[in-house]
Amino acid sequence: MNGTALSLALPDELVETIAERVVELLTERQPQPTPELLTVAETAEFLRCGKQRIYDLVSQRRLPHSKDGSRVLIRRTDLVAYLDRGRA
Repeated sequence: MNGTALSLALPDELVETIAERVVELLTERQPQPTPELLTVAETAEFLRCGKQRIYDLVSQRRLPHSKDGSRVLIRRTDLVAYLDRGRA
């Protein structure tokens, strides 16, 4: 360009629609918070093993857990500590 400014008039409604879409896209791209409490399925996925292995570790009291009704929940910090104990 030769240094002339370009000006474009957009309707306020269009600017608002574009802004809303930008917010949606940015929200989708933000990393999701990591939950502190994991289900048995999430724990098994984390350890890349079957759910039965997690139930076995819980019943052997090798992996601390909490219960919410019938659901077994494992704290992420307890899972990491379990893995760290395995390294020692």
